[in-house]
Amino acid sequence: MPHNRALAGILLLGLNLFVAAAFAASPEPIPGGWRLMRTPNPLGGPDAVSMTHTADLIHSDPDLAGLMLRCAQSGAELLIVVITPFPPAAHPDVTISGGGNDWHFAGQVVPPGAELLLPPESITLVSTAWRSAHELTVKVSSPDQSFGGVIPVDGMATALATLMASCPVN
Repeated sequence: MPHNRALAGILLLGLNLFVAAAFAASPEPIPGGWRLMRTPNPLGGPDAVSMTHTADLIHSDPDLAGLMLRCAQSGAELLIVVITPFPPAAHPDVTISGGGNDWHFAGQVVPPGAELLLPPESITLVSTAWRSAHELTVKVSSPDQSFGGVIPVDGMATALATLMASCPVN
């Protein structure tokens, strides 16, 4: 699949503006540049609540948009947000590096394909191995596309705690 870098750059800029607008609406700043996002459910159910952080634009490929922590029925989930969607059946390899260690995951594509859900054990790393990290290096690879970059994660454990306190009660 050919990459249109100009379009990817425009989409990434749009994502950054969207995240910045959500941050401006947040009642209080969250340490480390995290943004609390609350999206109303169009069917009248509970809101979708997430914490996001954009990738470092200087040190990342245009296809890496950022990182998302989101509320789920079983607690919280960790996702990598991308610009170029993956096909629904894809299972891209995701390697996250920080503090001299590497963690390897099989990403599960979340429709419409621009989010890669990491397995449940990845969320425990937020408050353990990644707690003191300032940034994580992310590499995503599949037969169709490969890219990577750096995501600042200062305050990630606090962002997770804030998210959990904001999750809707089912």
